[in-house]
This record gives sequence, C-alpha cells and structure tokens, in this order.
Amino acid sequence: MFKNLKLLEDTLVEFEDRMGDRVTAVDDVLIWLEKYVRSVFSSRTAAKKGDELAVPLDAAFNIAIQLFGMIDIGADGVDDRLAEELTKIKARYLGK
Repeated sequence: MFKNLKLLEDTLVEFEDRMGDRVTAVDDVLIWLEKYVRSVFSSRTAAKKGDELAVPLDAAFNIAIQLFGMIDIGADGVDDRLAEELTKIKARYLGK
C-alpha cells in the first residue's frame, strides 16, 4: 500500500504543473479519501447507521463526483453527465 502511495505522490509531482486549478480538486479527493478511510476503519461496527454511515457515503460520493468532473476541462461529455447524476443521487439519499 505504501508503495502505491509513493507512486501516487510521484505522479502528482510529475503532473502538478498540468493540473492548474484542478490541483484543488485533487486535494479535495485526498481529503475525502482520508475521511473515508478514517470513518470506515475507526469502528468495527458490523452495520453502520446514522452519522457513522453518512460520513463514508458522503466522502465516497464526493470522490466519485470530483473524479468524473475533472476528467477533462469540458462540461458537456458523458463524464460531466455522470457527475451530475451522482450529485442528484447523493442529494436524494443524503440530502446534501
């Protein structure tokens, strides 16, 4: 796992100058991933409910939405439509 983190770090450094303003979006994904891992693995609860479930679901949706949204800089492709649909699904189930 840590080898993959190092690979990710190297990749982010390599492409940082190409990311432009999308570097913030990548940073957000990493923040949400940390929240996801912390919320999922901090408790050994078999069936999470309420806030225990809300945090990892919110993080997972946010990660997916952000990743789809930054595939390219256009706003009219299937990637952008998928981001929109996931945003609607997130709002329907999580109210956010």
